[in-house]
Amino acid sequence: MNTPALSIRLPGEIRERLEQAALRTNRSRSFLVQEALTRHLDDIMREQGASETQSRLERLRALKGAGARIYGPLSAEQIDADIREFRSDE
Repeated sequence: MNTPALSIRLPGEIRERLEQAALRTNRSRSFLVQEALTRHLDDIMREQGASETQSRLERLRALKGAGARIYGPLSAEQIDADIREFRSDE
């Protein structure tokens, strides 16, 4: 299989764990790294997306105070509706 190479730096502890796993499983380090990435990239992206969503929601909630000065106070129902609309834009 002709795939492009990727060079990464790993802390000594992780490199040692990778070496041990390669020896125990009789697989290459490249195979194990590719397998780990394949299994966990979706989780990482989902966690990052959740973090970004939470941050965006916190910014939206913070606007309640500033928005109240400009547009008047919002009801809890209107804030919830704005949040639902904000979430559906993702």
